[in-house]
Amino acid sequence: MRRWIMHVDMDAFFASVEQLDYPEYRGHPVIVGGLSARGVVATASYEARKFGVHSAMPLVKAKQLCPDGIYVWPRFERYKEISNVIHDVMREFTPIIEPLSLDEAFLEVTGMSTLYPGPYQLGQAIKKRVFEETGLIISAGLAPNKFLAKLASDLDKPDGLVVIPYGKEQEVLKNLPIKRIWGIGKQSEKRFKEAGFHKIGDIQELADERPLIPVCGNQARRIWELANGIDNRPVEPDRKIQSVGNEETYGEDITDPEVIDLELRYFANRVAKRLRKKGLTGHTISIKIRFSDFSTISRQKKLDTNTDNEHIIYETARILFDKLDITKPIRLMGITVSGVDEDPLFQDSLFTAETDASQERLSEVLDDLQSKFGDTAIMSGALWKRHQSGIGEHYPTDARKATEEATDT
Repeated sequence: MRRWIMHVDMDAFFASVEQLDYPEYRGHPVIVGGLSARGVVATASYEARKFGVHSAMPLVKAKQLCPDGIYVWPRFERYKEISNVIHDVMREFTPIIEPLSLDEAFLEVTGMSTLYPGPYQLGQAIKKRVFEETGLIISAGLAPNKFLAKLASDLDKPDGLVVIPYGKEQEVLKNLPIKRIWGIGKQSEKRFKEAGFHKIGDIQELADERPLIPVCGNQARRIWELANGIDNRPVEPDRKIQSVGNEETYGEDITDPEVIDLELRYFANRVAKRLRKKGLTGHTISIKIRFSDFSTISRQKKLDTNTDNEHIIYETARILFDKLDITKPIRLMGITVSGVDEDPLFQDSLFTAETDASQERLSEVLDDLQSKFGDTAIMSGALWKRHQSGIGEHYPTDARKATEEATDT
């Protein structure tokens, strides 16, 4: 039986929900995102995109391009509610669903197409049911694998439905730019072009991956296979979370060392709390710094043992930060813990002694109190100082870039 994978993408999801709930917004450019001067666009409706507005664009720029647009703050609980309805519809067709974000998912529909005249008709049925239940349109792609299904869903937006049939994989790919291959970003695209690979078809002409090794190292085989339409990854319903993080964009650039320290403590607290809530620990601590000129740096350190300990996360992040010679104003900061596992086997170390056990019990008590009475009911002196100062007026970024998510790495 031939394998069929479907990729579903809600078109301009946040903005579409706003237009659904507020009919007066329909037909008008709607921009969802942070509303302050340093905010960024989370989602722009297709009406707004005609003006050049897109996700992750600074709000100031968006307002220059679309001064008469409707600008609204995100309502994530509402988006999650609608997303749950959509996933319920998907489960009418298959139990094997891999959510990628609130508005995006892979479906394993192998065998389901036999209940319809073909995969296209199956796609039509799912699109129809989503519209019946939510009033929203989706773009969908069906193909022999995940890479091609995702590609197909992007080919005809909005409200698109594209099927890439068996035997047409290379033909569909050959004239597309090299950057359409998963994992090829701006820097790697430049290296490929310098090596003479401009279109995916240029890689298809290779007998194997060996000429790609000087360009992309140990990723050569994967890139060669994707260029030829080969992708054997399964749809993973219980896709493992690989990282948990928090980051914030500031209303005003920060330079004060004391404020920076408060932010590192805050991020460590939030990340540790979320790890504990999910029963996860991680072994790699990363920091991310973006400056006022939009240049970005990141550093990471791998620990000897997994942790969900706020103090270990903070101290590690502090060490990483102190190694940087930062002189420019900071626009964005964040901490991420990756390499996460459930129920890890801890080994005794300097950090897992009796003192650490006491800290773990204290953290559990604080988590319980805050869940009952709110985050500000009880907190450390540093976090209370941050709360009182009003630091961290942050702005939402694209949901696809949410800092707590499963990743494909």
